[in-house]
Amino acid sequence: MDTERLLDIGSRGIHLLFDTETIVCAFSQDANRLRCELEGRFDEVHFAIDGLVKIDDAAAARDFVQSLPDSVRYVLVLLYFELLDGRMREAAVLH
Repeated sequence: MDTERLLDIGSRGIHLLFDTETIVCAFSQDANRLRCELEGRFDEVHFAIDGLVKIDDAAAARDFVQSLPDSVRYVLVLLYFELLDGRMREAAVLH
């Protein structure tokens, strides 16, 4: 996935990798519980990120994300929105 393109489209409210239900579920997670659940599983998160950047097709990337364990998928959602938020803040016109 072209990360810049993905974030550009995301800044317009179109989130190619995640459906609405997945986004809602990710943001409803208890951050501490999720952190504990993923403790020691950095390799899984790294595998997921690495796998995503190697996929060129948005539909295939979305299928890949859906195949991941819930906790890993939720972390990807939260990381994506953190990146998106940072990008949008940098692009904001401040007066």
